[in-house]
Amino acid sequence: MNQLISHIDLNLLVVFEALYLERNVTRAGERIGMSQPSMSHALNRLRKQTGDALFTRVGGEMYPTRYAQQVASNVLQALELLRTGMDHANDFDPATSHRTFKLLMSDFAQLLVIPALLSRINETAPNVKLEVCNIGRELYRDALESGDADLAVGHLQELQNGFYQLGLFVDEHVCVLGPKSAYRGETMPLETYLQASHVLVTANKTDISIDKELARQGLHRRIRLRVPSYLLLPAIMAETDMFVTVPRVIARRVIAQAGGGRQLPLPFKTPQVNLRAFWHVGMHNDSGNRWLRSMVAGLPSLPRAEARDCPSQMA
Repeated sequence: MNQLISHIDLNLLVVFEALYLERNVTRAGERIGMSQPSMSHALNRLRKQTGDALFTRVGGEMYPTRYAQQVASNVLQALELLRTGMDHANDFDPATSHRTFKLLMSDFAQLLVIPALLSRINETAPNVKLEVCNIGRELYRDALESGDADLAVGHLQELQNGFYQLGLFVDEHVCVLGPKSAYRGETMPLETYLQASHVLVTANKTDISIDKELARQGLHRRIRLRVPSYLLLPAIMAETDMFVTVPRVIARRVIAQAGGGRQLPLPFKTPQVNLRAFWHVGMHNDSGNRWLRSMVAGLPSLPRAEARDCPSQMA
C-alpha cells in the first residue's frame, strides 16, 4: 500500500476501513454515510488502484483478502492519526478564514439565498468565498458524499434520505399576471386559468408537478412557453399577457422587476415548496460548515421558517 500512496485516492481508505470493520457493504455505507451504490463504486475504484480484490463476498459478508489483512493495521492506524490531527485543526475562525464554500443550488434558491448570504458573510468573514457549482441535480448526492460540495439548498426530494437537513421555509404557489394582462378579476376562476397562455419554468419540479395534478383531475392548461430559469420571467411578464405559476416569494420579485402586475390565489391546491439545506454526515461536525449553516438559517430573505437540524433517514 505504501508504494501506491502517491497516486491512490486517500478518501477511498475510509471506505476500506468501513468495509474491513463491518464486513458488509450496507452496514459500511451506513457507518460513513454513503449509499450502497456509492460504496460499490468506491470499492471498484479502490480495487483498480490497488490491483487486488480486497474483499470477497461469502453469503452476506465481505471477507478481506490476504493483501487486505496485511495492510489493514497500517491503514486503520494512519486514519486514526489523521482524525486526531484534523480534530485539533478544525477550529474555524470566520474573521480570519480564507475558506471557499461550495454550494449546490437551483436558480430559485440562488435568488433567495445568495445576495442576502453574501451580504451577511461580508460583515463577519471578509475573506470567505462562495462558489455555486453548476452541476445537474442528479449529481448532488455524489458531490455531497465526496466532499466536493459543502451544502445543497433547495426543494430537493432526491436528498430526503441519507442527509442532515435544515428546514428554511415553506411556501405556496400563486398565479402571476404581468402589467399588460387583460384579466382584471379579483379572483382566478378555474376556467380562466385553464384557457390562458402559460409560461412554465422547467427547473422546478414542483412547478412541473402542477400539470400532473391537473391531469389527475382530467384537466390541462395551455403551456405556450417553457423556460429553464426564473431569471427570464420579469422580462417575459413585462411584455406579454401570459400567466405564470410560481412560489409566492418568487412572485413578489417577478412583479417588482416586471414593473407591475399582481398575484392571485390559484383555484386548486398545489404541492408546497419546502426550501431546505442539506449536508452530508461527514460535514456535520465541521466547524466551518456549522458556521455556514447558521448564516443560511438566519437570512432575512427567507420568509417563513420551520427550522430543524436533524438527520433524515439514512439511505
